Amino acid sequence: MKDNNSTEQPNAVASMDAARNPSRTAPPSKHRDGFELISRRPIRWTNYVRQQKQQQEPPKFVDITYHISTEDRCARIAFNRPHVLHAFRPQTIREIQQALLLATDDVRISVIVLTSNVDESVRTPSFCAGGDQQVRSNDGGYQDGTETEPKLRVLELQVQMRRSPKPILCVVDGYAIGGGHILHMVSDLTIASTRSVFGQTGPRMGSFDAGYGSTRMARLIGQKRARELWFLCRYMDAKEASSTGLINACYPHDDLEGRTAQWVRRIAMNSPTAIACTKAALNADEDGAAGIAQLGGELTRLFYGSKESQEGRDAFLERRPPQFLRSKL
Repeated sequence: MKDNNSTEQPNAVASMDAARNPSRTAPPSKHRDGFELISRRPIRWTNYVRQQKQQQEPPKFVDITYHISTEDRCARIAFNRPHVLHAFRPQTIREIQQALLLATDDVRISVIVLTSNVDESVRTPSFCAGGDQQVRSNDGGYQDGTETEPKLRVLELQVQMRRSPKPILCVVDGYAIGGGHILHMVSDLTIASTRSVFGQTGPRMGSFDAGYGSTRMARLIGQKRARELWFLCRYMDAKEASSTGLINACYPHDDLEGRTAQWVRRIAMNSPTAIACTKAALNADEDGAAGIAQLGGELTRLFYGSKESQEGRDAFLERRPPQFLRSKL
């Protein structure tokens, strides 16, 4: 049998059938899910190419990079400001919003990877160090010359990430601090290198996040630990973050790229509609009426594909009473 990490190993090896034990009396095993059979061959990323001629060319990004893999059905959005530990300014957030919209609307994409371009020759490894304090304004927000008025644009990005029907996998290598820490928490999943560090700095710098930055953290690690991270501004290493539920898993730095590919491929093998509806349902519990509206929207989309819904539309257009089929729900 070929090594499951070989470049020749097909992704199909990770199907549920590949994990079946020929013995009908074999003891239960978690390995029957086939996850460890998924190839860890690094994803081959390419520059974004329009799917159709009528689509607009992608914007020219400066603060981030955007790549896709049609083979593995995923997109990669990466911070690209290593000289400031990938701290974001309004332009950075606007570019991530544009890239996220591209990935969400692209039917070739099933998974969105949010990460950073690590360049250890420039600066210490980092995912994101939060808002760039050099462009923090005295007028209530951030201003780098691209905003009409200073604003906290990252709050809009957080909502956009929650409402995207596609799962966002955050891959952290190095520091995930402040606003960067909040972006990883808002992501659906987080995996990290063992050299990564997590924490909040807001109260030490005259800042805080009373939205997802507080409520999401409390949901993930509990009220006491969340208050500890916010009130003391203490950092967690990757192993502690994993054990407390702040992140999903941590791997040695050299294994992170392969593990990212493994996670992406397993998600991409699953039903995109099931994933989208599950994400909406999980968000609904935390996001109130807005979360319920998102879940309702996914259900409406499914209903529009039914004969019952189509009969209602057709009857309206044909100016006749609808003849709805009656069936058990």
